[in-house]
Amino acid sequence: MDTLWLDLKFGSRMMRKNPGFTAVAILTLALGIGVNTAMFSVVRAVLLQALPFKNPEKIVMLWMRFTGIGIPKDRNWVSAPEFTDLRQYSTSFSGIAAISGVSLNISGGDRPEHVSGAAVSASFFPVLGVQPSLGRAFRAEEETPGRDNVAIVSHGLWQRLFGSEVNLSGITLNVNGRSFQIVGVMPQGFSFPEKVEMWTPLAFSPADLSADSRGSHGLLAIARIRDGISMETAQADMQLVSQRIIAGAPNYPYQRFGFRVIMNPLLEEMVGDIRPALLILMGAVAFVLLIACSNVANLLLAKAATREREIAIRTALGAGRRRLVRQLLAESVLLSLCGALVGLLLAVWSLRVLAHQAVSVLPGIGQARLNLPVLGFTLAVAVITGILFGLWPALHASSGFTHEALKEGGRTGTLGRGRQRLRGALVVAEVALSLVLLAGAGLLIRSFLRLLRVDPGFRPENVLTLNVSLPDTRYSDPVKIRNFYRELTRRVNGLPGVESAGAIGALPLSGQGSSGTTTIDTDAVSADRRTPEADFRPVTPGLFRALGIDLVRGRYFDERDSETASPVAIIDESMAKAFWPDQDPIGKRLHRGGLRSKAPWMTVVGMVRHVQYQSLESSTRVQVYWPEAQNPWPDLSLAIRAAKDPRGLVSAVEQQALAIDPEEPVYAVRTMDELVAASMAQRRLAMLLLSLFAALALVLAAVGIYGVITYTVEQQTRELGIRMALGAGRFVLLRMVLGHSLVLILGGVGLGLVGSLLFTRLMRGLLFNISASDPATFALVAVTLLGVGLVAGYVPAYRATLVDPIEALRQE
Repeated sequence: MDTLWLDLKFGSRMMRKNPGFTAVAILTLALGIGVNTAMFSVVRAVLLQALPFKNPEKIVMLWMRFTGIGIPKDRNWVSAPEFTDLRQYSTSFSGIAAISGVSLNISGGDRPEHVSGAAVSASFFPVLGVQPSLGRAFRAEEETPGRDNVAIVSHGLWQRLFGSEVNLSGITLNVNGRSFQIVGVMPQGFSFPEKVEMWTPLAFSPADLSADSRGSHGLLAIARIRDGISMETAQADMQLVSQRIIAGAPNYPYQRFGFRVIMNPLLEEMVGDIRPALLILMGAVAFVLLIACSNVANLLLAKAATREREIAIRTALGAGRRRLVRQLLAESVLLSLCGALVGLLLAVWSLRVLAHQAVSVLPGIGQARLNLPVLGFTLAVAVITGILFGLWPALHASSGFTHEALKEGGRTGTLGRGRQRLRGALVVAEVALSLVLLAGAGLLIRSFLRLLRVDPGFRPENVLTLNVSLPDTRYSDPVKIRNFYRELTRRVNGLPGVESAGAIGALPLSGQGSSGTTTIDTDAVSADRRTPEADFRPVTPGLFRALGIDLVRGRYFDERDSETASPVAIIDESMAKAFWPDQDPIGKRLHRGGLRSKAPWMTVVGMVRHVQYQSLESSTRVQVYWPEAQNPWPDLSLAIRAAKDPRGLVSAVEQQALAIDPEEPVYAVRTMDELVAASMAQRRLAMLLLSLFAALALVLAAVGIYGVITYTVEQQTRELGIRMALGAGRFVLLRMVLGHSLVLILGGVGLGLVGSLLFTRLMRGLLFNISASDPATFALVAVTLLGVGLVAGYVPAYRATLVDPIEALRQE
C-alpha cells in the first residue's frame, strides 16, 4: 500500500511537471468518461431501474390479438365482456385490473381545471402492489354504478388543491359535474398510467357487459402473476383462456378474427420502443471512450520517448519490469481518475440538457441522476480506462531501454519500429471506430430526412389545436353535445385572423382515435373481406379545410348534413381503392358494425386524401368520417387555421369556450407543427445524440492523426533535412509524409466499413425506408473521414516541408 501511495505521489508530480500534456489527456478522457456516465445514468433510469411497484417482474399487460381483420399493430385493448372472461377463466393471476382513460374537469374554483384521469377496477392498486400514502384504496362494491363517486388523487394534485391538508374527512371535489369524495392520496412520484392525476372506480353498466359490446376494445388490462407461477406457465394459461373465450361467445366471430389473448411484461411495454435506441447510444459512447483511450495511449507513447533515460536509469539501478509497469500504470490510472472528475461535470450538464429535451420521449428520464450506483460505474470506468490505455504503453516503455531503446534513440533519428507500428495501429482503430459511428449517424440522418418527406395527408402550418371533453353527467343529451360544438365552432370561426375552424374525434399523428368493424356494400371484393376494421372520425363542417385535408372527389360536409338528414360519410383514398377499385365511390354505402349490425347505412358523399393518424412511419387503417351532428361525440379536438402565427388565438378561444360553459376548460393546447414534431421526437433524439457522438469521435480521430503525424515528423527531422539537402523537393516530402497518413486512414476506413456492416444491422429497427447497408451512406462517410484525416495530416506534413536542411542537420 505504501508503494502504491509513492507511485501515486510520483505520478502527480509528473502531471504537474507536464501541464500541457496533462491538460490534453484529462480533457480527452473527460469527454469519453463524461458521455458514458451520462448515458449510463439515462439507461439505468429508463431501462434498468425497477418499476416502483411490488415485485414488478410479476406484472404483465394483456392484449387481444386479432390476426384476421387487418389491424396494423396486430393487437387491441380489451372490451368489458372480455375483461369479465379473463377474470373468470384465468388461473395464473392473483389479480387482473382494467383501466380506462378519462378526461376530468374540476370546477368550483376561479377557473375550471382539466386533469388526466383513469377509471380503474378495485383490483388496480393491489395488482400494482401500491397503496395510498393517505386514506384507502377502492373497495369492490365501488365498482357499481351509483356507488362510484369516490376518487383517489396524486400527491401533486393534492398539494396543488389542498396544500398541506392531511384530514380527508369530508373533502369533496366537483368533477365533471358530480361530487366526488376524496378517499386516498397516492405516494409522491406515483403516476400510472403516465401523467394520470386522479383515479375513479371503473363501474360497468349492463350495456357495457352485453354481447354487443364485445367489439368495444377500450380497456387496458394488467395482471399480477401468482407466486410460484412462471411466465411460461402463464403464457400457456392464456392459450386455454383464449379457447374458452371463443367457446363462450359462439355468436361473436372470434374464430374468423384469428383471436387469442397475449401477454407481455409491463416493463417491456413501457420501455420496449426506446430500448434499442438507448442500447445503440450506449454502444456509441463506449466507442467514443475507446477512441479517447487510443488518443491518450498515443500521448503516453510519445511521452515515453522523453522518459527513456529515466526508465533506463531505473532499470540499471535494479527496478524490474513489473515494478516499472506498476509505476506507469499508477500514473495512467491517476490521469484517468482526474479525467473522470472533470467528466462528472460534463455528465451533470448533459443530464440537465437531456432531461429538458427528452422528457416527453424517455419515460423515467427525470430519475436520471448521479447517485451512488452511477458514481460507482464512473469509478469502475475510470480505473478500467486507466489500465486500458496505460498498459500497452507501459509494457513498451519498460522493455529493453538499457540497450535497444537507447539504440533507437541514437543518431539515426528514427522512431523505434515497434512503437511506431503500435501508434499506427491505435490510429487505425480510432479511424475504424469513428467510421462505424459516422455510418450509424449517417443512416439515421438520411432516415429522418426521408421521414420528413412523407406526405402526412394534411398541411400543419398555422394550425392551432386544443381538446375539449364534455362530461356525460352534464352532457348526456346528444342535443346538448351537438349544440355546444356547433356554437363553439361558430364563435371561433368569427374571431379575427381565423380562416377556418372545425372539430374532430382525434387529431392526425396523435396516435388516438376509435375503430371498429365496418360493413361495406360492395361486389368488388369477396364477402369475407367486406367487414374490415376501420378508423372512425366524427368531424364538424370546416374541419377538413382547417387541417388542409384535400378533397379528391365529391364534397365536404356542410350544414345540410344535419341530424335530420340522411346519414352520410366521407372516406379516404385507401378505402376507395380497397373496396371500390376502378369505381367512383360517391353514392356507395357502408355502415358501422358487422353484417348483423342494425346501424343505418351511410351514403358516401366525398373522398379525401389518406391521413397519417398514428405516425408518419406506420400505416393506418382505412378511414371513415361522419358528420358529428348526426352522431354527437363528447370528446373532440378543435383545429383552427389562422392567417399567421396561431398562438395569438389561444386566449380568445379559451374565452369563447368559457362563455358557452363556465365549467368547461380547454386543454392540450399546441400547434399542429408541435404535434408533428412530437410524433418524431424519439427519432430526432436518437439521430441528434448519435450524430453528436459521431462528431466527437471524428474530432478525436482527427486529433489522433494530427498527433501521430506531428510526432513522426519530429522524429524524422534529420532524415527530412538530409533528403532536402540531397535535392528532394517540397512536394516529394509532402507526398512522403502524407502517404504515411493515407495508409493509416485507408486501413481504418477498410476496417471500419466491415465493422459498420455489423453495427448498422443492429439499427434496423431505428431506420425508416433505408437499408442498414446503404452504399451511398457508407461511401459518403468514408469520403468524409478520408478528407478529414488528410486535412489533419496535411498540417504537420506541410510544416515538414518548411524544415531548413542546415538547421535540421545541426540538431544532431
